[in-house]
Amino acid sequence: MPSFRHSIALGLAGADANVLSWWRALCALAALNVCLWLAVWHFGPVSGVHGGLQLALSGVYVLVCAYRSVLPRVDLERLVVVDTRLSSIFLGRAAATVAEICFAVQLGLLVHQLGVHAGLPWVQSAAWAIPIFMVVAQGFCWHSVLTLNHITQAAESLLWAAGFSWMAALLGVIAMDSSGWVNALAIFGFLCSMVFVAYVLGVDAPMYWRRYQHGRACGQAYMRLDHGARDAWHRRVRSGSWAAWRADALWLTPYFSFGVWVSIAMACVPGA
Repeated sequence: MPSFRHSIALGLAGADANVLSWWRALCALAALNVCLWLAVWHFGPVSGVHGGLQLALSGVYVLVCAYRSVLPRVDLERLVVVDTRLSSIFLGRAAATVAEICFAVQLGLLVHQLGVHAGLPWVQSAAWAIPIFMVVAQGFCWHSVLTLNHITQAAESLLWAAGFSWMAALLGVIAMDSSGWVNALAIFGFLCSMVFVAYVLGVDAPMYWRRYQHGRACGQAYMRLDHGARDAWHRRVRSGSWAAWRADALWLTPYFSFGVWVSIAMACVPGA
């Protein structure tokens, strides 16, 4: 059985220059993000129970994103850069599920605590709807991964957009009823949330819809859940072609960079 280092060398041997550059950038981001998290853990302004919880949740997200950066994959197409058992689609999706739930809880906790600072009890309660949207989205994601049906992947993206829309609404309320750093953070979060929603509606969901339509036009057969689970565990399609990765690199790169930085930053919010 080839070693992990040999698998990486083999996977990158025939890769396009663009794929090589992108993969190296992801690896550098993974190292940077782990160092940033460690720096916040040792030196950052993390305080209180909520700060500790945010840091722990962020740690899970950072580690999983580092793992997925070194071994990137596209779930439904079973694409991998490095063909090793650790690149298993099933394994990567399972890790991503845990990480994304942690991130979703972070978002809910952040809005809850901003609601505390703003003195808005109903916002504190409403904040927990944010992770609910994203937990439900995981079910749709798993359905798409196991059946190879892109329509439920589009539904997953729309549920994330719905969660961020609700978050933006709550942050807007907080911004109108607060001042100082709470007001500034609420406005910043509102703007970031709306940018994400616009991206999902304008880029992400349409991409999955086009893939669904293409599959239908080609007569693609969808898998049963049990067959899909075995397929996701074992089958990997190694590709070093930038044409195969370009569309998904558009969302994977900010996911493993900006998304991680937001996760780490949430641990530094006072009282969060």
